[in-house]
Amino acid sequence: MLSNLRAEMERMGVTVDDMATETGKSCRTIRDRLNGKVIFPIDEAFAVRNAFFPGMDLEYLFAHSKRGSA
Repeated sequence: MLSNLRAEMERMGVTVDDMATETGKSCRTIRDRLNGKVIFPIDEAFAVRNAFFPGMDLEYLFAHSKRGSA
């Protein structure tokens, strides 16, 4: 799960639909990637970061967290 990315999406008002439009992928694909079912390809990770979170660290945004972690 990409908890940092989800948190930043909430802070910045970025929606799954916004990310789907930017990457040319479906909302379902973006949700699967946010939930850790499928990895974000590096080119899409850069596109998302550059479009919505410029200047933020890519490693921070796309760090995986374990489900159920406290």
